[in-house]
Amino acid sequence: VESAMLQFMKFARVSRANDLKRLMIDVAGDSLTEYNYDELAIHDIVIAADISRGSFYNYFSDKSDAVETYVKEKLKIVFEVFRDSIKEQDGKLFDGVYEGYYRIKDKLKNRVFAAVIKNLKYFIEIGVKIIYSKEHENDLIEFLDWLIDNTVEGQTILSTREKMANVVDLFVSLLSNVILKLVLVDEPDKPSDGFEFKFNIIKQGVIGYIN
Repeated sequence: VESAMLQFMKFARVSRANDLKRLMIDVAGDSLTEYNYDELAIHDIVIAADISRGSFYNYFSDKSDAVETYVKEKLKIVFEVFRDSIKEQDGKLFDGVYEGYYRIKDKLKNRVFAAVIKNLKYFIEIGVKIIYSKEHENDLIEFLDWLIDNTVEGQTILSTREKMANVVDLFVSLLSNVILKLVLVDEPDKPSDGFEFKFNIIKQGVIGYIN
């Protein structure tokens, strides 16, 4: 039987390792408020985190590994926001998505938004890559099935997986480039005219495309 001291020492090592990894993920994300992704180097991350280069490689293979981990965490928050907002809008997909974009700012720190604004193209590209990756395929299918079963539109324009996939494609390409940028640049305390206009065009476009 392990002594209490040995158990504590093991716990402390695991806790320190988790804290160190957490620190590097946060620093990698925060660094994007100052650097463009292409300019960011591992050297910048380890200096800001005050760790050795060797410590970095204990947890990540390269800078993209660290940054993608950061983006995955933020995407998980975004999906949770949308799911909750759709539920609170009585299953109305577009009302839930509309409300969700304004809630995202409350869930994510301002530094996250600053990083996205400075590296918008990269965040869109990596976000799409992650969403459609084999690793997250089951998560996406589960979310699509949930939308089909729990939204007002689930039995109409979202009645099949194929139709739902078309909706996802449109939302990813249109919203990431249009609405997301508007929400990040504009203060989302109230809908801007531009946001309202673009959102309604996208909503009608999705409905028309699917029908």
